[in-house]
Amino acid sequence: MFKNIKTDSDREEVLELLTYAVLDHPERGEAALRTYQTSDDWKLFGVEDEGLIVGIVGFEEQEDETIVIRHLAVLPENRHRGYARGMLLTLIQERNPKRLTVDTDAEGADFFRNVGFAVYGSEDLSEDGQFHCVYEMDEE
Repeated sequence: MFKNIKTDSDREEVLELLTYAVLDHPERGEAALRTYQTSDDWKLFGVEDEGLIVGIVGFEEQEDETIVIRHLAVLPENRHRGYARGMLLTLIQERNPKRLTVDTDAEGADFFRNVGFAVYGSEDLSEDGQFHCVYEMDEE
């Protein structure tokens, strides 16, 4: 079940997932959680399985109908089960953006490439290991 968890009372579950999304830097996870809780622009949704939040997607909607993904994470024991892909599909269905964008590391770039994003940057060109990924919606 996909639900808004911006004000979720189970803070530790959400913080654990945010920590995975910021490459295991707990201080960045805490800062991200504070931003989600205090910003009207940043939204945080999660997917539940048997009452446990197993994945999160944090994003910001821009005026040009772009969704900027700020965080995407799934608990390690629940990875490779389609949760991340499912959260992206639900986000597209519910928000109907023109495009999704995300800046990520090499591992994340591989995931986004596999789900149809164009990936810009390379290990050679990207000093900080960051890649820019873009998914454009088909115009009908």
